[in-house]
Amino acid sequence: MIAFYPLQLEAPGQSHRLPWANWLLVVLNVLLFLVFSWFGGQWVCGRGTSFLSIVLYGFSHAGFWHLAINMWTLLVFGDAVNRRIGNAYYLLAYLGTQIALGLFAWVAIPPGVIGASGAIFAVIGISLLLLPAGRLHIGCLAIFPFTILLALFRRPEQPWQWFIRWADFRVSMLWCLLLIPFLEIWGLFWSGWNWTNLGHLLGLALGVAFVLLLPQRISMRRPVTV
Repeated sequence: MIAFYPLQLEAPGQSHRLPWANWLLVVLNVLLFLVFSWFGGQWVCGRGTSFLSIVLYGFSHAGFWHLAINMWTLLVFGDAVNRRIGNAYYLLAYLGTQIALGLFAWVAIPPGVIGASGAIFAVIGISLLLLPAGRLHIGCLAIFPFTILLALFRRPEQPWQWFIRWADFRVSMLWCLLLIPFLEIWGLFWSGWNWTNLGHLLGLALGVAFVLLLPQRISMRRPVTV
């Protein structure tokens, strides 16, 4: 087994203001997940579901690990994007994507759409375009025999690292601009037609569209300061 995890998005020249909009979204996701779980269910979106599901599906998650992975990814990418475009535009991008994907699912997808990953991938799409000088710090956990692949780049310092190993490296966001869409397209064809990869790709596309609609003073020049 080999797994990769984003650790931090390092974006030079960013504002140091608190990304409270992103933190607010993380808190809302966690609180609503707990509330929905307490009352015995989660909101899913799709054809024939309640109209409220168009919004609430994005604050529901299939389980603890689904929530944890999504919220960690949102913190890694969202803090930098929030600082780059400001709180109001950030909330508009995130919630606008969530509602747009919810409407699409409500019209065209069978019931079962759940989770914040579509909106999170919109945030990732924005980061790919607006933070090209950034570097993504990635962690890698490998278990034998995949540890041999890591040994090709850096020989283990301890004998046990041939069997299980943790490593980390940094990747330019310019590479991520090619790699992330490629992985999602590959997953869509490899796993068959599925909402997970399709929702991610649609989220990326909406993130790109949002950047194109941003005022030029934000998208082409310096970060906002409010």
